[in-house]
Amino acid sequence: MTTVQENPDTRAGTALSAGARRWFGMLLVGFVALVLARAMSEGVYDLAFANLALDLSGLVTTIGLVYFAGYGVEVAASLLFAPLIDRGSPLRVLVIAYLVKTGLFGLIGLGSTFLSGRLWAIVVAAATVDMVHQVGEMALSVLLPRMLAPETLVRVQGVGATARSVGELLSPVLAGSVLALLPGARALMVAGVFQIVALLLLCVVLAAVRAHRRTVLPRGERSDDKDAAEPAGPVTRREVARTIVRSAAWRRYAVLDTLTTLALSSVVLSMLALLREQLGLSPARAATFMAFSTLGSIVGGLVVAKGGSAGLYRSMHWSPAVAGAGTLTMPLLGRNDVLLALCMILFGIGFTVYLRSAGLVLQLRAPLHLLGTWSGLLDAVGRVVCALGILLTGFALDMVGGTAVYAVFGVLLLVMGPCWGHFDRVHRDGLDATAHHPAREGAGRERE
Repeated sequence: MTTVQENPDTRAGTALSAGARRWFGMLLVGFVALVLARAMSEGVYDLAFANLALDLSGLVTTIGLVYFAGYGVEVAASLLFAPLIDRGSPLRVLVIAYLVKTGLFGLIGLGSTFLSGRLWAIVVAAATVDMVHQVGEMALSVLLPRMLAPETLVRVQGVGATARSVGELLSPVLAGSVLALLPGARALMVAGVFQIVALLLLCVVLAAVRAHRRTVLPRGERSDDKDAAEPAGPVTRREVARTIVRSAAWRRYAVLDTLTTLALSSVVLSMLALLREQLGLSPARAATFMAFSTLGSIVGGLVVAKGGSAGLYRSMHWSPAVAGAGTLTMPLLGRNDVLLALCMILFGIGFTVYLRSAGLVLQLRAPLHLLGTWSGLLDAVGRVVCALGILLTGFALDMVGGTAVYAVFGVLLLVMGPCWGHFDRVHRDGLDATAHHPAREGAGRERE
């Protein structure tokens, strides 16, 4: 199975013809449906595994054990499988990941009796699914820049972020209904059905890209799965790591992105505790206000899509400050329902705009033939730092309260705004100037 690749050209900045609009509409509908199907599957299996662990032990700690194991294998997957994706076909890896997850869900569902009495089996099963899921995520992240021109990629990913936020609103409701009808591990068979739907929708997206390429590209440009300027011979993980460390631009990007993501992830994962423990909200009211954050994420995805590739660096400049403003004021103004909802919306906008913009900069600026390894190394570092930060955040919330903790994270996010502004002025051009970047002529990467 070969991956299709669409080389960007000057059409990105011109008005779309009627045929191009139809093609983009088909692509967008297919990708949005794909994202929703994936979100539904993730919602069902996350809730199913959490309930299995809780029903077996009666301890909330076991849920943390399931998620911690999943986090660990995702780090391992980022390091181990990323080079294989670069050297092979990301499309083939993605399809295999869908099929393996579908098979795992079927086996786990049929073996529900075995799982129900063994915590270790639940942890192993959940970790295996998380590992396969992470491999599929990396493969899709590498595949999309090979398929789409930069401007199309930004618009599709921005709308995809909005669709994912909608899915996060709907998936708990769906997952609860599924668990009511199919309790225990049997609910995972429904997650498998959504994986099959996602695979079929992936075929629709690929068909849209292939049809478009047949009409606009010469025959000789239609079937290259690798960057045209890829150097001969494989590049090791160690070589890529040395290149990132030695590049002032990539080193600064890694530091700033890790700090910004640390603050955002710590806030979002401790938000429920703040609402319940400090602001005294009931579980139902806390869930309602959490939905306002998701509403902000829906808006944030559309902001990224509207801004296009030219707006990515500006977005990384202002979005941490917006999220920081929401973080700082959340514990201070949270007693007022209207102000609390506004704070949650602000945080949701900043959260999604930043994460999606930073991810797109990585997709567009890392060497295409090493994108999996490049992003896998940065992702592994970020995940380890964020995991430690989340643990420390929990202890800090118990010891000093949410106001002090959120003040620290809010100030950090406000500081990150000017830091990203300085990065834009000084280091931006250095991102695609490493020894592993191919010559710009014909490489298919445009500067914003």
